Amino acid sequence: MHPALPGALLAALLFNLKQPAFAIYRCEQQGQITYTDLPCSGTELNISTARNSAPEHEKDTDKLAKEKSEVARLQKLREQREHQDQQIHDLAVRGAALREKKCRSLALKLKWRQEDVREAPLHSQQKARTKERRAAETYQNECR
Repeated sequence: MHPALPGALLAALLFNLKQPAFAIYRCEQQGQITYTDLPCSGTELNISTARNSAPEHEKDTDKLAKEKSEVARLQKLREQREHQDQQIHDLAVRGAALREKKCRSLALKLKWRQEDVREAPLHSQQKARTKERRAAETYQNECR
């Protein structure tokens, strides 16, 4: 028998085993994580081999962290948009109130000019009508 033959047979047997020698089992039981070369017992079983770059639990944790980060980012954007919408609404309401106040003021001036025309003496009636016409034009321009 050749002296290298028993070593070659032993190497062939080890190579052909169904389970590779570098298999690592990551077991999690009652919050404790252990690594072993034997399969886990019980319902919690997480297998990872040397070929895997990270255990499944870590991948899930990373994915969950990314999703939480994305949700937080979207929530912040939504809150910013709502704040901007509220500011725009407040400005619109304030602008409408100012316009309404200005129109009431112009309507009052027009009413006074009409009274001035009715009460004006003959020699200043033309001047009063001109002021009334201008007040009416201003009111029409600003409020209608």
